[in-house]
Amino acid sequence: MPVVQQLVVTVANRPGALARVCEALAASRINISGLDCSGPNRQVRLLVSSPGKAGRVLKKAGFRSRLENVVTVTLPDRPGALARAARKLAKRRININYGYATVARGAKRAVIVFGVGNPGRAARVAG
Repeated sequence: MPVVQQLVVTVANRPGALARVCEALAASRINISGLDCSGPNRQVRLLVSSPGKAGRVLKKAGFRSRLENVVTVTLPDRPGALARAARKLAKRRININYGYATVARGAKRAVIVFGVGNPGRAARVAG
């Protein structure tokens, strides 16, 4: 499980807010490979090709953001794969605060992102 940086962006809860974030990143040729914008807290979590540069770009565009370490795991797209990964963390008493993932239809693997209290420790446990 590698530790990676995600960008957490505070946005207004109104139409077009996510589009403005994505457009600013696209204009700077920064690719978005992961997205979570669930919940009422107006925070968008992004996995991007260049987290530091993305933060600077969004600051210039008027957005507040911060970098946060998360753990990613690539799993086979089969029943029970996610359960086994979550159980490894649970056995070491590592709480999963949130997670997000998706699989393209026909893909053989999924990439799961876990927000945990100690990403380095979680990476060693589940790796």
